[in-house]
Amino acid sequence: MGQGQARVARWLAWALAGLLGLPALPLGAAPRSLNEYSRDVWTTRQGLPHNLVSAIAQTPEGYLWFGTWEGLARYNGLDFRTFDRGNVPALEDNGVRVLRVAADGALWMGTSRGGIYRHAGEEWTALTTRQGLGQDEIMDLIPLADGGLWIATESAGVDRYDGRSFRHFRQADGLPSDVMYCVALGADGALWAGTTHGLARLREGHVEAFGTAQGLPPGPVFSLLAEADGSLLVGTEQGLYRREGERFVPASAELPRDTTTRLLRGRDGALWIGTVNYGLLRWLDGRVEALGSLAGLPNNRVAALLEDREGSLWVGTNGGLLRLRDAPFATYTVEHGLSDDYVRTLFQADDGVLWVGTSRGLNRYVDGHFSVLTRADGLPGDSILSLAPARGGGVWIGTYANGLVRWNGGVKAVRDIDSGLAGNQVRAIVETRDGTLWVGTTRGLSRIEDGKLRNFGVADGLPRDYVMSLHVARDGRVWVGTSNGAALITGERVQALDLGGLDGVEDVFGFVEDPDGTLWISSDRGLVRDRGGQRRLIGRRQGLPVDAVFQTVEDREAHFWLTTNRGVLRLARAEAEAVADGHLARVQVDSFAEADGMASAQCNGVSNPAAWLGREGRVWVATAKGLAVVDPARLSGFARHAPPAIIEEVSVDERSVPLRPQLELPPGTRKLELRFAGLSYLMPQKIRYRYRLEGFDSDWVERGTQRFAQFTNLGPGNYRFRVGAANPGGDWGEEEATLSFRIRPYVWQQPLFWTAAVVAALLGLLGLYRLRVRQLRASERRLRDLVDRRTQDLSEQTRRLIEANVEKGGLLSRLREQSEAFERQAREDALTGLANRRHFDERLAARFAQCLSSGEPLVLALLDIDHFKRINDGWSHAAGDAALRLVARTLQREAGGAEVIARYGGEEFALLYVGQDPASVRAELERLREAIAACDCSGFAAGLTLSVSIGVSDQGGLAHPERMVSRADTRLYEAKNTGRNRVCG
Repeated sequence: MGQGQARVARWLAWALAGLLGLPALPLGAAPRSLNEYSRDVWTTRQGLPHNLVSAIAQTPEGYLWFGTWEGLARYNGLDFRTFDRGNVPALEDNGVRVLRVAADGALWMGTSRGGIYRHAGEEWTALTTRQGLGQDEIMDLIPLADGGLWIATESAGVDRYDGRSFRHFRQADGLPSDVMYCVALGADGALWAGTTHGLARLREGHVEAFGTAQGLPPGPVFSLLAEADGSLLVGTEQGLYRREGERFVPASAELPRDTTTRLLRGRDGALWIGTVNYGLLRWLDGRVEALGSLAGLPNNRVAALLEDREGSLWVGTNGGLLRLRDAPFATYTVEHGLSDDYVRTLFQADDGVLWVGTSRGLNRYVDGHFSVLTRADGLPGDSILSLAPARGGGVWIGTYANGLVRWNGGVKAVRDIDSGLAGNQVRAIVETRDGTLWVGTTRGLSRIEDGKLRNFGVADGLPRDYVMSLHVARDGRVWVGTSNGAALITGERVQALDLGGLDGVEDVFGFVEDPDGTLWISSDRGLVRDRGGQRRLIGRRQGLPVDAVFQTVEDREAHFWLTTNRGVLRLARAEAEAVADGHLARVQVDSFAEADGMASAQCNGVSNPAAWLGREGRVWVATAKGLAVVDPARLSGFARHAPPAIIEEVSVDERSVPLRPQLELPPGTRKLELRFAGLSYLMPQKIRYRYRLEGFDSDWVERGTQRFAQFTNLGPGNYRFRVGAANPGGDWGEEEATLSFRIRPYVWQQPLFWTAAVVAALLGLLGLYRLRVRQLRASERRLRDLVDRRTQDLSEQTRRLIEANVEKGGLLSRLREQSEAFERQAREDALTGLANRRHFDERLAARFAQCLSSGEPLVLALLDIDHFKRINDGWSHAAGDAALRLVARTLQREAGGAEVIARYGGEEFALLYVGQDPASVRAELERLREAIAACDCSGFAAGLTLSVSIGVSDQGGLAHPERMVSRADTRLYEAKNTGRNRVCG
């Protein structure tokens, strides 16, 4: 075959590999094959603004940013937030061409209409024609440490921006063309620029052109990769080239001669190559692989590449976004050749063939490829429940509805219910060294020995006819697992084993035997160790996060791997032994699920075997979505760190406020809500959160997977909110998010006000005292004068003194009345005549402490008039005041059981019930809600009907009255959100 023919053949092979997503070279090299990588896809169905993802970036706090033709999307692992002309006034274009992150963490964006934008914090700034930028489409840009930019334009060459002005480089300055595609900054500081007619180097203001004379193919340069060692890779229309001195040569004969759109060097040294026709290529250690559209890539035209901090590769294409992850587990599915994703059973034969039974046939895995056997090959049924090696070659196959089959290149034997088998649904098979065959079915156990068949059932001593697992021990005894316990068969004798004392064990899914005869039993209550008849359970109380353990496999590093409905668990055998011996209270467990590469965490277990230790040391697991495999020797490279937390949104009294390091909130702030996220993209929906509001919370509050915190009725003062995140089963991260804020006090809440009030009162009393002293002294002088002049005037002076005394009494009485009026104003709402919030808070605090000590029930209700703003806007504020007075009168009339009724603020009222059963309180509140709904408003607002939403909280389990108010407010919020005009709590 000539070189031309060989090249054509290689290209054809590449085309097939790119379409199928298969490795281009044989399996067996140390790096995991691309078809074993975990894959996830996002399109507009999942929230992208457009399916063409042309640029990807990750900013320092952890956000991922995706540039599309309909705007910029920010991703936190769960939600996309779009930035476009509709919600960002600074943006003049939605078509994003390029994203770059500067050294200071700012995000730079170039668009199709020629605008360049910088995003830092919550601020957007624009660099457009008003600052001297041309109108050409921005093809690429490089932010520089000095704040400047290199800019590649569609048809106006390259620009250098120094923060104030532009310097232009055009074809007249030596560029091969003014049509640009990409730029890259070399290790020596030179700028490399890809144009439609070759490559250029800009160094110290001088331009050098490189083209066919230097070995490059004719045509455009679409991508560049300048590496730290000074090497340069060039993506052209005819494949990838590398620089050797001042010349360029094809990078590898193994790479296809296709348009190379993107280049990325991974942390593991792999070169990722985006193409137009072959999809995504990986070149590592001389081995090239392709991933194409038939293997999960949304489109074969790759437009963007990024490796994130967690090691995932993000691939933007013309048809959507793909993520590739090398995870501890790989999963094989129908995309890799399996007959069906629902895998029930598997085992590896002595010849290395991995046999896999699915709900649609039998599979053989050899040399990295699957072949499928179904009814068309003579099997009586496609759904395979159990497998076992057959003596003399072949494999025993248990089917779902057609009994037992032996296969050895063809169907050699069939046993079913018509030929004496206990049942047709075969869930476990084991063949002894002497050729005796044991078959577990859902209708009993069958033994085939020397051609003779005997069935065992409940009448023979089995705990249940439904047999799920079998094991032949080294001593020849047969262990049987059923749906109601286990049994041990010795000769013809069946002995049921009592496992009920082990936390109520019933289902027995599998057995593993040690060389010394110790048996490990997988059950619906955990892992049971049987040693000489002494049985110990390792379950939830001993550290397992689940109840049911389906299969147990011991690897070569002395770890048990347990399959469950919530993923695969790993624990050290030594710890399991220590717990079973009573020397250790709990085992430490590593959990593996979707975030670790499993397509589904649901393992299959009511079939046997459903997990297997392969000859090469890998652990294979049957799951509801494919065949999962993990290599325990590779685990050390997959340590997962806790995700950083970030505060995304703050709302005050249901109005969003801009995020700032320090927030100033107005007096009377009633409700504060904060939304946050943990920036990990492995399993974001299972990230756990905790928060603490310093100045309010005494300890951390764990929120599970809830991503918000809400506070109501916080007093004036300074606060600091902290939130942290953790992966499921992991430790809390150190990268917390914090927000400081201050709630300003009302004038009357300030210490200076009270100081001034006390001083004023003291000064007033002092003035009165001095005035009275002067009066008395004057009276004394007048009295002395009168005594001296006329003794007869004594009676008249006495009368005057009495009048002065009466005057003093009147003055003191008026002062007392004025003081009582001030007291009422301080504790009474002027509009409704009800107690005000200050009075209510004092009574709540007092009653809370009293009921906490006495054990009496205490119930708090918060009542809010629905759509109150509609009354003020639709009728008048006078009508709103009338509505408030009407509701207040109704409360006074109908809420007879309430000790305190108060106007709590605005359209909100509060009621406090002491010593009453919470159920009776809720019944009274329902009557109260109906009474308000029946109110006649025609006297002040024709056509108006009133309704209220009520949130209720009792004292149970709370240590502070503020918590009681917060709980009632949350339930009021729930009543509002679930339709209003209702009582929640």
